[in-house]
Amino acid sequence: MFHKHTKKKVLLTAAVLSTLSVPAYAVERTENAAATRVHTDEIIVTASRTEQEVKETPSAVEVITRADIDKMGAETLAQALKLAIGIDIQENAMVGNRSALRGMNTNQTLILVDGRRVRTENTRETMNYYELQRINMDDVERIEIVRGAASSLYGSEALGGVINIIRKRPDKAQASLALDWTTRQSDQGIRLDSGKVGKWAFSTSFKHMDVHQRGTDAGSNMYGKKYFFNIDGRMDVAQNKWLDVFFDYLKEDLYMKDSLTQGTSYDHDRFSAGVKYSGRDRRGDYELQTYYTYFDKNQRTRNRASGGLNSFDDMKYNSLIFDGRRSMQIAPNHLLTVGGEYRKEDYESTRIRGSHRKTLEGVTNQFGDSSMNYAALYLQDEWVASPRWLLIPSIRWDYNDVFGSEITGKLGTTYKINKELRFKANIGTAYRAPTASELYFDWRHTPNARIDVHIIGNPNLKPEKSFNFDIGIEAERGKTSGKLSYFRNKVEDLIDTDKFTTLLPGFPPRVLVTSTYQNIDKATIQGVEFEVKQDLGSGFSLRGLYTYLDARDDQTNARLTGRARHKASLQLSYDDPRHGWNATLWQDWISGYRYAETIGRRTIYKDAALGLMNLVVTKKFSDQFSAYLGVDNIFNKESDALAYDGRIWRGGVRMTF
Repeated sequence: MFHKHTKKKVLLTAAVLSTLSVPAYAVERTENAAATRVHTDEIIVTASRTEQEVKETPSAVEVITRADIDKMGAETLAQALKLAIGIDIQENAMVGNRSALRGMNTNQTLILVDGRRVRTENTRETMNYYELQRINMDDVERIEIVRGAASSLYGSEALGGVINIIRKRPDKAQASLALDWTTRQSDQGIRLDSGKVGKWAFSTSFKHMDVHQRGTDAGSNMYGKKYFFNIDGRMDVAQNKWLDVFFDYLKEDLYMKDSLTQGTSYDHDRFSAGVKYSGRDRRGDYELQTYYTYFDKNQRTRNRASGGLNSFDDMKYNSLIFDGRRSMQIAPNHLLTVGGEYRKEDYESTRIRGSHRKTLEGVTNQFGDSSMNYAALYLQDEWVASPRWLLIPSIRWDYNDVFGSEITGKLGTTYKINKELRFKANIGTAYRAPTASELYFDWRHTPNARIDVHIIGNPNLKPEKSFNFDIGIEAERGKTSGKLSYFRNKVEDLIDTDKFTTLLPGFPPRVLVTSTYQNIDKATIQGVEFEVKQDLGSGFSLRGLYTYLDARDDQTNARLTGRARHKASLQLSYDDPRHGWNATLWQDWISGYRYAETIGRRTIYKDAALGLMNLVVTKKFSDQFSAYLGVDNIFNKESDALAYDGRIWRGGVRMTF
């Protein structure tokens, strides 16, 4: 079997961590260690567990700074990610966004906030779709994107890569106000930083978001209110020792017209709280943290005329996580990192089969529950083999009380050919365990007057496993820089859905679309990523991005749906720091986007293409005041397959006191 061979390879060679897993260089080092290090002038990527210079890390990485976010006028995480390479950001049919890396699905991309898991949905249809809209961008300091499997550090759910949102730390005493408006929504946010008061520094933020109704017909998307509240605190316990605490709360009160006769209200509550102890000594750094996440989702579908209840959908999800890490300089050219994690997830929902029954306003629904426990240990070594050569092997053991143990790992390397040219390569394995929904889903709903949808879980699903590698070249010379990489991901037991259409009796005619979770025996996802930057002078710069993707079912040789074969972007930027002006004009192209369309009782596969031009202009009037104005989809293009429904105007102001 495929996975047996890959395990042997990993155990013989070990594995390497992705970008976020490279051990901290901020610790004190000997003069010999500094002499053997591959030095570069790039910024430091600071992730939840370690630090690493961008040029040195073997993995494909992109960092979106606070300055980048402000120049984009990004009021949502999805907007901030639009100019990144290798990530597919698309709207779905409601208010969420697809966020897929290197051709993997949205639920195969791990989303973190300050290194903490934020997943609160538990199904392929919703997991991570909404998380990009559940982040208060006013609190974000930077975003780190790791393309490529990262299971050797994070275990399950990181087959495609990792998006880590790093928030601002409590800093100097100040207050900031952000006001944003688009044709889709309006936001108002305030943030208060206490500055250092004794040993403590605190920050608190509040944001109100009003999502506008997009039309009055049956196809209208979700609209309504969202409320964000956050408290962060840091205490200086002693020199180079800190205690961090946090509390986050999100309230969503949304509504959607499901059809001409019915509509659904969405009442969602999420809160997270935790504490972390961290420090640094002469040998390295360390941290120990625990945090809890709770999500309560209540959905009510009612007749729009009478107000009577047609159906309801309830879900509760909570997770408790303990994790720790220790980095140690065991030799002048070896930095060892060891860590572990324990995670408990409890899930109950009317969407999963079970023996319980719940009745509300005369409507009875099934109610099932599931509990999963996870444990993990990982080990990695950062080995500076020579002044030009960096090797990073890592290995991780994961345990799931449903699927047992799994070993994954990577081996990554960066070789500095000369001052301007670097070679990078990674090889390793990854896996993702099925969620409770994928195992036990049983949900029937009516999105419109003509279609019934029935989604069924499969308790016989196997975990997804992959063997992946990538190679790349990075170079800078004068005012020009570029990156070229090839990646290949061989996936075994890829989880997908098998759709079957049935014509229902009655008038008007109705269609039942039944989707059942299944494993695709083997799939190959491969492609090429290309990036080039050119400083044109006089404040102008040009950036070009291109991704080619070939994703296929190995048995049928059919292309996998939900993926574009070609994705390109050309970005022209102007920056005038002296007068505070910045502008970015960019054109995006998507071609060969594979999707399935149901016509009668037949499922037809088609390709979609779309080109979008966008513009944003920002003006910094002072250190305390800035404003932006932008337009997405200037030429008002529409695409049902890609969920684009026209032009979006947006603008906003930022004030600091």
